[in-house]
Formats: sequence, structure tokens, C-alpha cells
Amino acid sequence: MTIFTSPKQPVAIPDTDIYSFVFSPNVFNTTRPQDRPLLIDGLTGDSLSFAESKDLSARIANGWKENVGLKKGDVVAVFAPNQYDHAILYFSLLAAQCTVSPGNPSYTEDEFNHQVQKSGAKTIVTVPSLLPVLKRIAKKNKIPQEMIFLFGNESFDGIRTFKSIASNHSDIRLPIQEIQAADDLAFICFSSGTTGVAKGVMLTHRNFVAQMVMVTDFEGTDSNQKKDIIIGFLPFFHIFGLTTLVFRAFYSNTPVVVIPKYDLELVCQLIEKYKITIGPIVPPVAVHFAKNDIVLKYDLSSLRIISSGAAPLGVEHIDALQLRIQAPVRQGYGMTETTAGCIYQKVGVSPPGSTGVLISNMKCKIVNEQGEELGADQAGEVLLKGPVIMKGYLNDEKANKETFTRDGWMRTGDVAKYDSKTGEFFIVDRLKELIKYKGYQVAPAELEALLMSHTSIADCCVVGVYDSSQATEIPRAYVVLQPYIKNNKITTDMISKFVEDNVTNYKKLRGGVRVIDKVPKSASGKILRREVKEWIRQEQISETSRARL
Repeated sequence: MTIFTSPKQPVAIPDTDIYSFVFSPNVFNTTRPQDRPLLIDGLTGDSLSFAESKDLSARIANGWKENVGLKKGDVVAVFAPNQYDHAILYFSLLAAQCTVSPGNPSYTEDEFNHQVQKSGAKTIVTVPSLLPVLKRIAKKNKIPQEMIFLFGNESFDGIRTFKSIASNHSDIRLPIQEIQAADDLAFICFSSGTTGVAKGVMLTHRNFVAQMVMVTDFEGTDSNQKKDIIIGFLPFFHIFGLTTLVFRAFYSNTPVVVIPKYDLELVCQLIEKYKITIGPIVPPVAVHFAKNDIVLKYDLSSLRIISSGAAPLGVEHIDALQLRIQAPVRQGYGMTETTAGCIYQKVGVSPPGSTGVLISNMKCKIVNEQGEELGADQAGEVLLKGPVIMKGYLNDEKANKETFTRDGWMRTGDVAKYDSKTGEFFIVDRLKELIKYKGYQVAPAELEALLMSHTSIADCCVVGVYDSSQATEIPRAYVVLQPYIKNNKITTDMISKFVEDNVTNYKKLRGGVRVIDKVPKSASGKILRREVKEWIRQEQISETSRARL
């Protein structure tokens, strides 16, 4: 039996809830000022310190129970772009023993409804611009209007702010005895998993505490120095932003400059203004920094490390980025189901193209299609086990059986090999059908179901096409038209527009619509996506050859 383990020694995982773990005295919050700005609004300059955050989140936590009537286990759905007090909301709900279900504010109405309905949310927190659609969602799911709350300092359209429900007292006894860290859910984050529509990923308090301890232990001083300050544009509803910019930042008492969404010039301005040292990014941002001349207008020399995740970042993009920014780039591997990263590169050590090594307390197996364990230098599916692995998918027995082996290993759907020479993992392929667009998950099955609802389409297949100019996959549809439909640009444009009108922004068919005679399928009717991807590979080879002529 070949089981790969971390080169790091195991670390103890405290058996406590997230709120108590973050706000109890530790080596960071007792040696770094608790009165300096910790959460900084990049647009206004407003800020909250560690001490202010602890007091305010505790008073709001008591308010959820005393003034709103939330009980242990109640689910609160949160839909909003990044707010500088986002962390206050999350911590207040966790301290009130509630479960948070964060979602993308750019969802369509159907996607909002799916998450609210699937999670069983009893409360919604949002921003004024989303009230029209979320009021309809609330009504559909029998959520009273008084259980909708807003970010900000002012009520709007009869809806009050979540800060307005704060209690007069901030008494919370730590640790919170009513929370069972290993069993009680802290977050239900929605992910497409390996295939299909978004599933509720159940993450416990222990999952997040383990993530904070294990990643901080792995990074050491790489990303944890007293004068560090982080730029915070990664979305707080996404597991990368949630763990990096909320939980680990608070645990280490490291200031975060928060902006609602990524804007290159604003990010550059803030890096220069605040002398940002840590830049968590996704690959398309790396490409933007490497190619856009806006970057040349600003002094970004304060950056000392760039942390890239959500999708692989190619060597050519790293080289181009470092012509402008000298900071080393560290990549990591993980997913919502592993509470973010669990394999990380070692700064200045990991070879180009590697995924890195396991963090402490993690185990990995690599297996072939028959489930047989493979050794070093053999490519197979990655199976993981450890304290950051999710509790499972919410109310989805079928998905849980497909994802977990009988002895508790979690299938990732990613193909990797362990390189015996370097002692590092290399991700080489993806078994699962999921498309990763700029870190967001796009399930082909969802887009295929939508396409098949169109009267002009007889059959279809959706795959991801890698766009090197953006360092991301983009969804492309291959469609078989009904016999009476003409194959022309008007038709393909109409199909693209149909999809665009019915999905959120990142699910659009940016790779285009191609008309084919027949979708390749197995004898059992399963789409042979590898054949379609081979078409794409040959097409890209041909395009490269023409470009050289």
C-alpha cells in the first residue's frame, strides 16, 4: 500500500469552534497590536481593528439570538460583493451557532433560489441592489421580509441592516460549549463537485480550524510576518477568499485592504498606497498584471509574495509576471471540498510546474481506474484524507457515495503523479468534467441541460477550452442542430445569446458555439468528452502552425 504523507510533522488541531479559536489569545494577536486597522475599506478608508471586530461581532451575535430569534443550526444565506465588514457578519453568525451559506451576488434568479432552497436558509443578508430579486426568492421560500438584512449603515426599502440588531452587551463565554467542532456545520458552500449542478459542501468548525493551523504551520514566515498587509479582492463567498482573507488573516491578526471586486488600476493604487506585501490572486489576474501597462504606472515593489490558486498558473505566465513584479509566486492545490488548499509549493524550492507537497496531517493515495493503488511516478486519480476534508454534500447520498470510498478517502477527480526525484506532486489531467473559468466552477451538465431546452438543438456537448491569453478555461458548446435549422452565424449567435440570458456571467459560452453532425458517445450513451477535447487539441496545433508561417 502506497500512501503519501506530508514532509511536515503532524500538528495538533484544537477541538474548538472557529470564533473561539480566532479570538482567544494566540502568538499573533498577543504580539501584534489589537488596535491597529485590521479590516480596511479600500474605497473609503474606513476600518475596524481586531479589538473592535471582536466586540462588534460578539454584540451582533447576541443580537441574532436575542433580537432576531436565530437558533443553533439555522442557516443564513449571504449574497453580496466583498464588504469590509463581511468578516464581522460571518463571525457574528458563527458565534450565534448559526451556519453560513455564502453565494455569488451575480447569480441568476434560479441560481439564488437553488441555493436558498437547498440550504434551507431561514435568513438572507445582502446589499440594496439585490433586494428586488432576493425579496422574490424569500417569498418563494417562505422567508419573512423581516428576516432579510443588509450590509451598510442605513436601512433601505423597509429592510434593516444586520448591525442594527446588535445587543448592548458583548458577553460570549469562550470556547462556545454548545458547538461540537467536528460535527456542527460552520459553512455550506456551494460547489459543482465533480459534475452536475451546484451541491452544498458541508464544512465544519473543525475543518476551518484545521485549515488555519495546518496552512499557517506550512507557510511559516513566507506569508506571516508582523508588518504584512494583504490585498483583498478575491470574493469572500469563494473558499480561497474565505480562508485566506477572512479566517487566516484574523487568526494571524494581519490587515486586509478590502475591495468589492477586482479592478486592476484600483488594486495597483492600493498596493502602492498601503505598501501591500501579500497578493492572493487567480491566474487571469497574473496575466492581467503581466500584460496591461496600467501596472507600469505604480510602485508595486512592496509585494514580497504572490499566492496563486483556484486553477494552475503556467510557467510562461509566471515568467511574464516576474518581469514586472519580483515577488516569488507560490501555487496551491485544493477545492471547496478540502476547505481550500491542502497541497502547496515551497517558495524558492518547488520546481516549475509542480503542485507542491502535502501540508501536515494530510494523506494522499493515487489510484488507477480500477481503484488500485499506484506508486511514485505513476499518474492516477488523487484521493485525499485528513482533517480539512468536508463532512459531505448536503442531502445528496448519491454524490457522497460517488465521492467517498468505503474506507473514507475522498476522490478529487484530478489526475496527478508523485515525482520521486523532487518529492512533489504534479497535477497532469482532470477526470472530472468540471470547467474552471477564472477559478469559478462551470458544470457542463448544467449548460447542456439548458441548451437541450432550446427547440433548435437536437444534441450537444460542452467542454472547457484552455485560453492561454487569459490563463483559464472557457466553456465551448458543440451542438447538433435540428434538421430544419440553418447552420449559420445567426443561429450560433442566437444560441450564445440564449445561454447568456439564462446563466450568471462566468458560465457564458466564451469559447463559442460550434455546429457538428454528431456528438461522440459510448455504447451506453455517455458523452466521450476526450474525443471532443482531441478535436480542440488538433485545432490548436493547426492554429499554432499557421501562426508560425
